[in-house]
Amino acid sequence: MESNYGTATAIARKTYETKVGMEAFERAGNNPQLKGIVHEVLYKDAQTMNPRNLVNGTKGILSKSTTAVRDDVLLMNNGTVVGRSQLKDTAQSISKTIKQASNGKYAGTKLMGTNETVQAYEKAVENLASKGTNVTQKMTSTGISSADTSRIAVETIGGKLSAQSLAKMAGSSGIAGGVISGGIETISAGKDLLEGTIDGEEFVGRVAKETVGGGISAAGGSAAATVVSAGVATALATTTAPVWIPAAVGIGAAVVVGSAIKGIWDSIF
Repeated sequence: MESNYGTATAIARKTYETKVGMEAFERAGNNPQLKGIVHEVLYKDAQTMNPRNLVNGTKGILSKSTTAVRDDVLLMNNGTVVGRSQLKDTAQSISKTIKQASNGKYAGTKLMGTNETVQAYEKAVENLASKGTNVTQKMTSTGISSADTSRIAVETIGGKLSAQSLAKMAGSSGIAGGVISGGIETISAGKDLLEGTIDGEEFVGRVAKETVGGGISAAGGSAAATVVSAGVATALATTTAPVWIPAAVGIGAAVVVGSAIKGIWDSIF
């Protein structure tokens, strides 16, 4: 039986992003700005799963209020707040964020934004500085892209899916699927090489085959899951259908498409 770690990668990614979307929906409902809440959930999870924080027991939590003036995400350790962050996903409306920062609205907390928001913020700050107005509060990146926050929001509540965000997601899934598949096959084929049942050329061939196969099945499975979930969510947007339905259908699409792609690849090579 041929391995299919690429499809498993696509399923795992879709499953986690479904969790993120549903958590954001539970917090904010069918909010047209759900991407901002998605950003908060992604960052909160990333902080909790940070290896250093796993060791020292620090975890991220969302603030109690969905409209918190200062803090969106808190870092907690043994019941004590050890970090505060205000998160922004406002690359398209950066002037409002700049005004709020200038007025000291976010004093006392760490102002953070998606990659695109930080770029827009820094450009706006430089523009104001050239005109004699200084904005002293810095914004740092959460390492999360607005393309991903917007895409997860669309997959959850519907809307227009960006081709750019779809391509970015498929590419990153493909890389992950290839690395995982290639890594596992390296171990398996390496064992056979050491035992003398295959030669060096066969070793390289097996690893290359699984790396590429895992990559394309992960990319295809993830892309299918995204397109199907977004389509179903959009179709159900005006109904009272449970928010998990688009996700469930999307996971099914990842299984079918990812498996089909890997099957075709294995039959050819």
